[in-house]
Amino acid sequence: MKTLVAFTAICCFFTSSLVAQSPLERGKEQLKQGKAEEAIVLFRQVVTTTPKSAEGWTLLGEAYFKSSNKDSAWLAGKKAISVDDGYVDGYILVSRVELSNKNIVGAYNTIRSGLAEKKNNPRLLTQLGHVMLQADSLNRAVIVFTQAREADPTSPAPYEGLGDAYDRQGLTIVAIPQYEKSLEIDSLQTGVHYKLAKAYMKERRYNEAAHAYQDVIELDPTNQAALRELGRLYFLAKQYSNASKFLQKFVEQYPGNKDARSMYMEALFYTRQYAEAAMQAQKILQAEPNSVKALRILAASQAELQKPDQAIESYKKLQKLDTLKVDDLRKLARAYTETKRDSLALLVYDDIIKIDPNQKEVYSEAGNTAMRQRLWGRAATMFEKRFTIDTSAIGAYVNYALCEMQLNKFEDARDALLKVIQKQPTYPQGHLFLARTYTRLDTLPLALASYREFVKLAEDDGAKFKNELGEATGVIGLGLLLEKKYPQAIEILTRSIKLKDDNYQTHLWLAQAYALSNKRDEARKEYQKVLKLEPKNKDALKGMEILGPSQQ
Repeated sequence: MKTLVAFTAICCFFTSSLVAQSPLERGKEQLKQGKAEEAIVLFRQVVTTTPKSAEGWTLLGEAYFKSSNKDSAWLAGKKAISVDDGYVDGYILVSRVELSNKNIVGAYNTIRSGLAEKKNNPRLLTQLGHVMLQADSLNRAVIVFTQAREADPTSPAPYEGLGDAYDRQGLTIVAIPQYEKSLEIDSLQTGVHYKLAKAYMKERRYNEAAHAYQDVIELDPTNQAALRELGRLYFLAKQYSNASKFLQKFVEQYPGNKDARSMYMEALFYTRQYAEAAMQAQKILQAEPNSVKALRILAASQAELQKPDQAIESYKKLQKLDTLKVDDLRKLARAYTETKRDSLALLVYDDIIKIDPNQKEVYSEAGNTAMRQRLWGRAATMFEKRFTIDTSAIGAYVNYALCEMQLNKFEDARDALLKVIQKQPTYPQGHLFLARTYTRLDTLPLALASYREFVKLAEDDGAKFKNELGEATGVIGLGLLLEKKYPQAIEILTRSIKLKDDNYQTHLWLAQAYALSNKRDEARKEYQKVLKLEPKNKDALKGMEILGPSQQ
């Protein structure tokens, strides 16, 4: 109950405070909130009840001025002066109205009359400076603003006026300290922050300009010009992450600005925000279906988002409007590859090479695509062009060698793989592929040496190279078998089978090693495994025949 009573008392207090507030004070609040028409009603009450109130007439004039009723504003200001010929705000109001009507002579005379009553008044001097600015009398404006500054060094307005005058004279470097001083006195001046930002831009002091624009936005988050220009500043500086942040705010508030939306779209794309970039591109295309820039970014974003079918359609539309660039063609080729249309991808890669034969990565991409098509000769040509341009391209040498092996050009494959090993001796697959090449060239000692090197490099990564290690140890076991080192051969071949037990050839070699070691039962078991994997294997059948039936 006590709480309710207390709450009621508080409400009564605020209600009585509002009721007690005078029309003048309520009018000021309405004016501050931008409600000029409501303020006019209240100020008319003031001047009706207190016709000698210079303040009331001046505020009524301000309200009229803000509602674009300039004639009434001028009359109200003149009335304030007639009521009190020393009332500074009245002279300033009348002068401002006259300036807005381009009546520079009238504005000048009004302020001179005020200064006759209030000599050296800093506010009147400041307004006179603005009259001089509008009259394009810049030197005179500098003098008057300087007088105003000397009359009241604590007022920010004369410093701002000096900054305006110097800037108009092209002396931006001199204007900047004036704006800075004005903000030092009053840091809440949104307009001065904006002028300072523009001045910094003229002097190419871009970091300081960015900070000044941010100050504007902090004070007025909806400031259209600051959001646009700060976003553009970051965009031109290629700081696309910052650009997208401010351009997003601008576009949300002003969706009809095409240039800002275009920059926003690009900033999103360059920061890999592909889904958002595609969305902005589609919005632009709704208004401008033939926008080349939007269509290009839409297609590229769809490609990056792994939507190849959509990307292909967008690139087809773009191709009708503009020539596809190399980057467009590369993404189109990859989209064809992702949709398993390698033959079309190869045609696109041919177009890229015609446009720019120095696109080294394209040769690798085209080579890989040709390999999938089993076009070994074409693939080999692509990989050869790649490592001719870039001798450090190890992968191109390796793929070239694999293609040449498919074409039974083992000498060429060997030479390429030797270069791989020379450039990267610790690359396991280089030794593996070279070993296979030597095997096909019937140079078993060199094959064995390469297999051994592969095992040494790959055994620490056994899970990755399990099958390959099985292959390598099998051939190494064969070498030991041929050298009649049967115990070592059995050990290595057994190890090979543990890694890869579906190779009938390894089981055959192990069976032969057992047989030559007079381990007939073990040999018979391995021959049986061979026949299980390859029932008509002549060597296994012959081996079983030689061993004869089991004695068990």
